[in-house]
Amino acid sequence: MANIITLKFGSGPPSSQSLRQGEVGLDLTNKVIYTSTNGTDIIEMSRNMGEGGTINWSQIEGVPAVLELIANNNIPNYSTFDALVAQVKTNEDAISALQSIDGSLQGQIDSLVSGLAELAELVEQNTTDIGLNANAIGQNTIAIGGNTTAIGELDGRVTVNEGDIINLKNLVDKELTGLFLAGSYDANAGTISNVLDTAVDADGNPLFLQGNALNNYQGGKYQGYYFVVDVAGELKNTGTPARADGEQAYVGDWMVSDGPHWLHFNFSQESTIWGNIGGDISVQSDLQAQFATKLDLNADIVGGNY
Repeated sequence: MANIITLKFGSGPPSSQSLRQGEVGLDLTNKVIYTSTNGTDIIEMSRNMGEGGTINWSQIEGVPAVLELIANNNIPNYSTFDALVAQVKTNEDAISALQSIDGSLQGQIDSLVSGLAELAELVEQNTTDIGLNANAIGQNTIAIGGNTTAIGELDGRVTVNEGDIINLKNLVDKELTGLFLAGSYDANAGTISNVLDTAVDADGNPLFLQGNALNNYQGGKYQGYYFVVDVAGELKNTGTPARADGEQAYVGDWMVSDGPHWLHFNFSQESTIWGNIGGDISVQSDLQAQFATKLDLNADIVGGNY
């Protein structure tokens, strides 16, 4: 009859030094095979051999502590493994949203970079334009300076020309009338006013003073000067002897010096002689209308009805 070989067996893991080197020991309770590498240690070879089934965490040696906590639903900050999975899913959704935002931000950043590049080009163009404008302003400043100098020179010439014009006017007046305008005369007060600065002697000193009477100015150096009456009145203090005193002077009349006297020239036409009026009286409609209102010498006088 054949020999039967029975392997060493027991319940639970064999104790240290209970197996020889290479000897097999069977844990029939937990269905685990053990052996020893040196007759002292005990190593596990397999579990549930030929039977299948499940392996408990307790049957695996050297399991990391974190995995043991997760396997036992003892997860820090989470009540269960399912809660951890749900949190991971939430985190995945948040990460996906952040990635979407990141893509949008990247588009905005790209747009800003493009805008900054365009702005840099504009700044460069503006810098060039500013430089051109600065040059133009400099040229205009030079031109303005030149114009200012030219205007100053013209101003000087105008001043000279003004004097020449006054002298020419005086000369023309002298040639045409032989007279020089000296100012205005108030016939009512008997005094001169508005004396012109051209009424001067050979040394440039004024010949007449405001507010004085004409009889203060008698002599050859006053000959040819005249005043125009601007206030009407009876003449007085016109010289010694006074040829014009007592005459009525009207606005526009002249008081002319012949040297020793002041002569009155009446230009106002305050009155005239009928024979001096020219023209055809028959065409003077306004005068004819006035005549029509007068009584005809030969007309009948009608007393009317009662």
